[in-house]
Formats: sequence, structure tokens, C-alpha cells
Amino acid sequence: MKTIAPPLSNAVTYILLALAERDLHGYGIMQETTRLSGGEYKIGPGLLYDNLRALMAATLVEESEVEDGGEARRIYHLTQAGAAVLDDELKRLAEVVKAGRSRLAAGQTTGRTREV
Repeated sequence: MKTIAPPLSNAVTYILLALAERDLHGYGIMQETTRLSGGEYKIGPGLLYDNLRALMAATLVEESEVEDGGEARRIYHLTQAGAAVLDDELKRLAEVVKAGRSRLAAGQTTGRTREV
């Protein structure tokens, strides 16, 4: 089993976020990552499937086949381990934001920030 160590890449974070609410097929994951980022971040098929393979090898995501209109489709599911890794990453990112806001506020009160 491979591991995926923090900090997670943007692609991995968005893939796990996309799967946190519901199971999706590959195209659905790409659409959801674009929606979640407000259109700021888009994952193409190459990056998506490379990351899905790594996430499956790390047992953070599982794959299954379902019939959809007579066609077999691959659907991806976030595992409990994947949800735990995502939760840890979101906590880490919250701490980064907290530290950043604190430093910006301190810089503004001490006059260390400048208008450009």
C-alpha cells in the first residue's frame, strides 16, 4: 500500500472534496472540482486518473463498476481513510489561513505592510 503524505496537492485535495459528498465517475469529479473552486481550478483527465490511481493504491478512494443505460461506468468512492486524510488536510489549511490572517493583521497595525 502506498501512502500520500501531507501537505496534499491541490488536485488530490479537490478530488477528495469532490467525493466527500457523493460517489462520482471521472467526468463528474472533473466537473465538481471546477464547481468547488468557482472555476479557478480545473483537473484534466491525465491529472485526474494519475491521482485516482495513487489514491486507490493508498486505499483513500475505491473504484466500482455500475451499469448506466447498458454501459458499465467506473464510479469512485471516498473511503473512511480518505475522509480522515481530507479532514486532516482541511485542519492544516485552516491553520495556514489563521496564521496568515494573524500575520497580515499584525503587519497592518505595525505599519509593516505597504500599499502598492
